[in-house]
Amino acid sequence: MRRQMVLSSVLGPIQKRIHGNDGEYVMDADWDNLLILDGCRYDVFTQIHAKQSLEGELTTFQSRGSSSAEFMIENFGGRTYNDTVYVTANPHEKRVLDGSFYHTDRAWVDAWSEEDGIVLPEDLSKRARSVHEEYPNKRLIVHFMQPHVPFIGETQLTVNSRVTSGLREMMRDDADSDPDGDFEFAWEALRRGEIEEGVFWEAYRDNLIRVLDTAIPLSEKLPGKTVITADHGNAIGEWATPFPMPVYFHPSNVRIPSLNTVPWFVPPYTERKPIVRSEPSSDASDRTTESDDTVTERLVALGYTD
Repeated sequence: MRRQMVLSSVLGPIQKRIHGNDGEYVMDADWDNLLILDGCRYDVFTQIHAKQSLEGELTTFQSRGSSSAEFMIENFGGRTYNDTVYVTANPHEKRVLDGSFYHTDRAWVDAWSEEDGIVLPEDLSKRARSVHEEYPNKRLIVHFMQPHVPFIGETQLTVNSRVTSGLREMMRDDADSDPDGDFEFAWEALRRGEIEEGVFWEAYRDNLIRVLDTAIPLSEKLPGKTVITADHGNAIGEWATPFPMPVYFHPSNVRIPSLNTVPWFVPPYTERKPIVRSEPSSDASDRTTESDDTVTERLVALGYTD
């Protein structure tokens, strides 16, 4: 959407010039396994943490990105980590990273659910366990796509029927909107008031619960210190300075707490994983083949447009 482009290309550089990037580098943090939730707000995670009485220590972390691509570039871009393997459901990495890890398993290529329009957390967890067994002495990063839409939790927000039809009519003559992707429709519908905020966040919370129901058991099965965090949050109309413009979704380069303050949750652990740094591997990329069209198709399914 044009609004997102303005925020990323105009507001972002101004904020960066004034404040810089005060985010933390995840690769410098202390962990053996890093489970990344995509687009997870700290405040919503806190609600679920309290409601479910999750065992472990919860603090905050300042992300260096307000979008997945920015997060990846800031933390992994232009560097090589031969002590780390990466299992990801997020297609952005194919566009912005180039052999950053000892091995990359692109689950978004061949574990993609056409029915759900995303890699299901249960399927990604299976891939993660398999990669761990193959590389037991490497740090492990697992990048889930939830709670990012599409919503696959108990409350599923469908924006394909009357709401979408109505939005299509409004968007035809609205240069501030983009007619591609249900994800854009969901956030545009929320901004316009076509979807009740409470209903939207109920679906968002249920999506977070869905992924935590997989991520928590995964953390218990993996040896070593596991941290559950997020690449960025999501904005729901919070104001960004110095421009009086409400922010929705997660445009790149924008610095506001709802986007950059993310959870840093450490479940209990009893042992540390012995980590070995190796020489670069000929297996540094994934074992699947994919075209640029596949990357584009997956990103469009998640609501991103070129």
